[in-house]
Amino acid sequence: MSSQDVTPVTGGTAPGDYAESYYARVLNGAEGEYTWDNPSWREHSRSLADRLIALANPKTTLDVGCAKGLLVQALAEKGVDARGIDISEHALAGAHPEVRPRLELSSAARPLEGRFDLITCLEVVEHLDPRAARASIDAMCAATDRVLFSSTPHESPEATHVNVRPTSEWAAAFAERGFYRRADVNLDFLTPWAVLFERSELQPRDIVHRYESSLVHLAGELSEKRQGLLALQRELDALHHPDPQAHERAEATAQHVANLELHLESARHDVLTTRDHIIGLEAEAVRLQATVNRLNLRIKAQQERVQKLRDRLRGQQKRLARTEERLKSLKASRAYRVGRLLTGSKSEL
Repeated sequence: MSSQDVTPVTGGTAPGDYAESYYARVLNGAEGEYTWDNPSWREHSRSLADRLIALANPKTTLDVGCAKGLLVQALAEKGVDARGIDISEHALAGAHPEVRPRLELSSAARPLEGRFDLITCLEVVEHLDPRAARASIDAMCAATDRVLFSSTPHESPEATHVNVRPTSEWAAAFAERGFYRRADVNLDFLTPWAVLFERSELQPRDIVHRYESSLVHLAGELSEKRQGLLALQRELDALHHPDPQAHERAEATAQHVANLELHLESARHDVLTTRDHIIGLEAEAVRLQATVNRLNLRIKAQQERVQKLRDRLRGQQKRLARTEERLKSLKASRAYRVGRLLTGSKSEL
């Protein structure tokens, strides 16, 4: 595209307003640098893509004001033919190489080529002057039957927010083109002011039914908040104008608290005493265990000594038995008897 294709229709912000300083100031926050390589931004984009697919199941999408194409890349990962346009050359140059062929340098106010199942336009039109914003809505409505739209309704110090308007004005602009809010879709996961606009040939009754259904829910929430506010007001009145018995109840409560504190202190003392006793018992157990270990060593040494003595005794008993056998054999010999005769021991003959 030529440079004139990205020139704002009538003043407003310009492509140069969305250079490196803009991303450093606005998007590179606590989650780190706004790039696909940043895990926080990548997972955020994938989560958003999952929700959009569950919501609309689009086959083709266009992200108007796509910046570095993170949402486009997340949708493409999941099989969607996703495209994106942005006015900032710096943003497109910073896109991940995988998604760059899907991105195009173009102004949101220019007519769009082709048709898409879903167009997303998130926090973009507040950066456009009123005429360019109307042109961008015309372009989107001509290229799809469904627009996921979000534009902050709150004023902020951000200098590029040149066309901040309440959501009701944007809804009216889409209604002029035959697009109405899907009242049955909750987009709080995106922003509190996000809207899914859908082309529909609604009759006045249908429009009234949709918005009355939303109003009933809001009226219920408002009633609950008013009841809560009334309860708080009554509590404040009670604090400013206490009943006569409130002082007595307060004193009784204070005394009860004091008693509980004394009981707690006593319990803490008991706990400390028990802990010290346990520590002493554990130390005594350690000493006794050491004594047991020493006695076990002595018993083992004595047992080894006894075993050695038993072994010696068995050896001596064996030698004694052999000696007795030899003596018995000797006494039974003729030489022994002759020797006894010669020495005068006749009883042996």
